[in-house]
Amino acid sequence: MHRHEHAEHTFTAVPESVAEARSFTTRTLKSWELTRRADDICLCVSELASNAVEHGTRATGGRGAFLVRIDADDTHVRVEVEDDDPLTTPRVNRAQQEDTGGRGMTIVATLATAWGCETHALVGKAVWSEFS
Repeated sequence: MHRHEHAEHTFTAVPESVAEARSFTTRTLKSWELTRRADDICLCVSELASNAVEHGTRATGGRGAFLVRIDADDTHVRVEVEDDDPLTTPRVNRAQQEDTGGRGMTIVATLATAWGCETHALVGKAVWSEFS
């Protein structure tokens, strides 16, 4: 039988929601009995959620939001973090040793089997990562 799992949750775009997104991901993967790469997946969700909070939401009065979507089948887990800014796209930076940020997408690119960004014209984008 072919497996397909799906879960999603919307979070307020505030720094505290990054931990909530990570917890949601941990609970979801555990409920699906997909824990082998859970640490890597949760770290990537943290990085993508942090980017959505800091760069991807055009929050009015701090009320922006981001969506975490998780899909799994027999061979892959795919996570997406969707925000409402189609203009800001992620990129892998070459952070210097003294830099205090700029390593998030490098972490995602290192841990994930694949990653990318899909722009949804005028309504936002989804940054995704896949794990075999």
